[in-house]
Amino acid sequence: MKKIILTTILILSSSLFANTGEKIAKQNGCMECHNIMGKKLAPAFMGIAKKNMKWFGNNAKEKIIESIKNGSKGKYRNFINTEMPSYKHLPNNDLDMIASWILTQYNKNKKLYLNGKQNNQGGK
Repeated sequence: MKKIILTTILILSSSLFANTGEKIAKQNGCMECHNIMGKKLAPAFMGIAKKNMKWFGNNAKEKIIESIKNGSKGKYRNFINTEMPSYKHLPNNDLDMIASWILTQYNKNKKLYLNGKQNNQGGK
């Protein structure tokens, strides 16, 4: 019974955490330049998550936070001339929630897409 309660709490809290990260991203205009999947003016969040996990592994979240906080330019090959402004004004808690939400976009969608193509084999 304790395991069921703990699992339920974890599922609900991660859902709330993800919704909060998305809400903060929307409130700060992130969706003006980014999509969750598919190119816009800047890389899609799914691609950002995938690349940062590949490049930085366990440090992916910190690298995403660093890019949000300090801005970046030339980090992604197809957006070499696109400049992301810094969001130094955001509290660390908000930066953490946005970065966590961004990382969940790849985890949530990787079973459907692999290397940008629809994958019917579970993303392995």
